[in-house]
Amino acid sequence: MAEWQDSKSGIDGFVADLRARWNAWRERQHARAARASTHSKTAPAGAPLTAFKWGAAAFAGIVALVILFFDWNMLRGPIARYASYRLHRQVRIDGNLHVHLWSWTPRVDVGGLHIANTKWAGGGDMADVGHLTVTVKLLPLLGGNIKLPLVNIEKSSLLYVRNLEGYSNWQFNKSASNEPLKLPAINRFLIDNGRLEIVDARRKMHFTGTVSSSESTTGQGRGFLLTGDGTLNEQKFTADVHGAPLLNVDQSKPYPFTMDVHAGYTHVTAEGQIAHAFDLGQLNVAATFTGRDAAELYYLIGLVLPNTPPYRANMHILRDGEQYRIDNVSGRLGRSDISGYASLDASGGIPYVNASLRSRIVYSDDLMFLFGGGHGRRTLPAAPASTRRAAAAAPDITLAGPARAAQSTLLLPDAPLDVDRVRQMNADVNYRATSIISSYFPLRSLTVRARLNGGVLRLEPFSATLAQGSVSGNAKIDARRNVPFTSLDVRVRDIRLESLVHLVRGQATMAGSLDARAILSASGNSVHKAASHANGSLTFFVPHGQMRQAFAELLGINLLNGGLALLTGDQSQTNIRCALASFQARDGILNSQNIILDTDVERGLGRGYVNLKNETLGVTLSGDAKSFRILRMNAPITITGSLSHPKIGVEALHALPQGGLAVALGALINPIAALVATIDPGLAKDVNCGAVMAQAKQKGAPVSRRTVTATRSSHPLLRTTPAAERVARRPH
Repeated sequence: MAEWQDSKSGIDGFVADLRARWNAWRERQHARAARASTHSKTAPAGAPLTAFKWGAAAFAGIVALVILFFDWNMLRGPIARYASYRLHRQVRIDGNLHVHLWSWTPRVDVGGLHIANTKWAGGGDMADVGHLTVTVKLLPLLGGNIKLPLVNIEKSSLLYVRNLEGYSNWQFNKSASNEPLKLPAINRFLIDNGRLEIVDARRKMHFTGTVSSSESTTGQGRGFLLTGDGTLNEQKFTADVHGAPLLNVDQSKPYPFTMDVHAGYTHVTAEGQIAHAFDLGQLNVAATFTGRDAAELYYLIGLVLPNTPPYRANMHILRDGEQYRIDNVSGRLGRSDISGYASLDASGGIPYVNASLRSRIVYSDDLMFLFGGGHGRRTLPAAPASTRRAAAAAPDITLAGPARAAQSTLLLPDAPLDVDRVRQMNADVNYRATSIISSYFPLRSLTVRARLNGGVLRLEPFSATLAQGSVSGNAKIDARRNVPFTSLDVRVRDIRLESLVHLVRGQATMAGSLDARAILSASGNSVHKAASHANGSLTFFVPHGQMRQAFAELLGINLLNGGLALLTGDQSQTNIRCALASFQARDGILNSQNIILDTDVERGLGRGYVNLKNETLGVTLSGDAKSFRILRMNAPITITGSLSHPKIGVEALHALPQGGLAVALGALINPIAALVATIDPGLAKDVNCGAVMAQAKQKGAPVSRRTVTATRSSHPLLRTTPAAERVARRPH
């Protein structure tokens, strides 16, 4: 304020001096007129008018001489102080200031213009101009329309700094604006030996470049040129922008330009037009983006995109002020195609994206990149020592083939979610994949709507169809906290078991339909970390089906019926009356509540756990025969190891008493008597599948009326089961 008072005082003094000279001249003129009237009253009537004309001409001449020979350097201080007050930055004019007013196109020449930088941005100067020349058309200026025939900038240096909060040193007020840069109409825009430096903490950018625009008097020359290099997110960054010559620019015609940018593994090329020169709010651009991961574009364009495999995308971009329209999107993400359209509203403090995307053919491995997985991802999370020990120490039954290596990496992706990025954009995106090719899971198509608002991401609904069956549900990721909180509800309906299990000698070992539901919630910034703290329930239910009888017999280690059938290749089937596996999740540990597998020949019961922290499991299955069996050992089947390398074994300790009895009988009586210890009278009863179905329904499994009806018709026992009747009547 003190500087403004000094400037105001200087200007007031200059005006007061001019006013005093004018008053003195008027007093002299009045004195001369009074003397003339007293000496001659017969003077001609036109004499006063003639005197006034001569006086006015003399005054105009004096003013013209003052303007012509006035030393404008006297106003450098007042003008600089006034500019400092307006910009809230210290402004200095160290060189000469000269103004040519006696023209229809007044001209201003300024030498040594400096604008100081803010302290938080490092101090120094944020703009230095060795020499600036500007001409303006006078008549349009009087009407409020600024037209600049010439702008010539020599030996300039500009520094742009932005902090993590998004505030830049070129913001002269506290309110940030996304409005595009718009300059007055300029006929000739010349830049000689310009230097540009950008330091952007939010985008991790440090760029140093040169700017030039030069033409000959015939209009020939290099045109506009911006080249430079630096770093972006600690990766090498180069930019090369070319524009048409800026000589005799016609504001009514589009101004063409090309751009070539490299940022690490990202490459962007663009060719387009500015609808009106010097108005960057109207753009028409055809662009191509290529790179290893679309998420890395955040540092270049400021939009939050998901992780992807290596990509290439072509698009047409139209800008109208703070509104963008992105049409004709086409390209590939890995081996999958992608197309669609989008719009961007940058008028608010947080950009809003609305998009509709689709794929004709998607490879499941490309989809896994969205969650930090997929083949070829740059880093694989290492498995903890407990996982490697469990995978190596678990008992294993290997019939043939090489031994499997112990797990060294985790199955669930551990790529972290950047919560700060998620908070910096709002979006509503619809995506549909018509066909999915998967070697892991029999997916056929996928539809999902993703809505991001205020740091909360919702996937609702999402649905996927399989060869037979479907998966649907919703998910919510609340990234308003430093550690995001995820809630998930997924329903699986009518998935065929034969599509989930491996074939043995070209034959499916199990057939039927599977219903399941997962209701989980957890805190964690990655899929693995969230799973490590998951709470909720997980339920699997098979209402009916078939399985290879040899495998059913092996639930109780029936060596005669099961082992012999395997050795001879017997493909006989037995009915699966019902099966249930329900787990309760607490802090990443899934403990079994009930595991039942009921077939026509065996009733299997189980217990166990799945540890999602280190991705290990321990499940035990024991079977009871429903009919007379010989050579049957009472040794439960175990499934242990890691999730990616599970191992099937036998809990031999449970069979030791039975084996000891067989040895004693063989020694005391005869070898045939040893078989008595391996006889099972087969007293096990059928499981009440109606009650099992009711339990599955209570646990949240999506058991439909159609499933109940089919199960009841397949198993007469269920027709009179009250639990089954209640399940059938209960609304789904």
